[in-house]
Amino acid sequence: MTAPASGPTLHPPTHRPRSWTDSVPRLRAFFAERAPSRVYVTYAVLWVLALQGTLAVLSPAADWRLGLRLLTEIVSVYLALLFVRVVDEQKDLEYDRQHNPDRPLPRGAIDVGELRAAMALIVVAELALNTWLSAPLTAVMMLDLAYICFLVQLERWSATVRDRIFVNLLVSYPVQIILSVHIWLSFREATGTGPATHLLLAAVLCACTFMHFEFARKTSARKVPGATLYSNTVGLRGSVGLTVGCAVAAVGIALAVVRPWELHGPATLAGWLPLTALAFVWGGGERFTSQRTPTWPPGPAMGFLAWCYLGLIVAALAVVRPGLGG
Repeated sequence: MTAPASGPTLHPPTHRPRSWTDSVPRLRAFFAERAPSRVYVTYAVLWVLALQGTLAVLSPAADWRLGLRLLTEIVSVYLALLFVRVVDEQKDLEYDRQHNPDRPLPRGAIDVGELRAAMALIVVAELALNTWLSAPLTAVMMLDLAYICFLVQLERWSATVRDRIFVNLLVSYPVQIILSVHIWLSFREATGTGPATHLLLAAVLCACTFMHFEFARKTSARKVPGATLYSNTVGLRGSVGLTVGCAVAAVGIALAVVRPWELHGPATLAGWLPLTALAFVWGGGERFTSQRTPTWPPGPAMGFLAWCYLGLIVAALAVVRPGLGG
């Protein structure tokens, strides 16, 4: 007896594992959106040159050179910044689903597996670069990457760390401190000088410069329930005070390092250049206080960071006049 004819058998949909050729364009699009090279490469270049330039000014006997070793340090810092971005996207997934659903991970433009593959590739690249430089630099970089991953678990274990913004800042900023140590150690190995006291001053200068941007981007004119804003915790005046105070402190330290009043000729103009970065603070503050923007505008805050670092680099080059190669 012949069975009656029937329609096609339906099977539940299956998800074919993505191949590497599928993931590469997705990762490229992710980094273009969440870590654009014009921002991240620029920041890595400015940070490394500003910090090492500060160390060179503080250590007149140092033979600071612009060469392959310095370029390798910039690439290493850039990769570490990408690693931070990739980890943060995963760490903040639940928050982003509620507050930023249009970001790549919440909307499904990338998945966790692909981001973890990118993390593994960055670790391999960092090992290769830093092993070529020195074992101590490799150890410091691996410590930093490990601490970044540890922060993910720490936020899962502790609601205080996860929900209290200043506590979160306190435990997460060591990522930048360790990278500053890495930049200092690279300078010290290359020049044979640069005591830890110089590192402390240079690191504080960089911290104040970065903190202006950090506080600015999370300062709102009104309280936003559930949002991670410093103004939610210390109020509008407190958050604005931190934003402006960090900028003034950064410029003050930069001028104290360079001492433009002791320079002569064109170097004098270069030495005063960091002071002009305060124009970005004035511009951002004017737009914010006139209520043209609900939050402190990120453009001027980023402009201050970039211009302060650039001014410091130009001043250091005018004072130190580094060599080429090496």
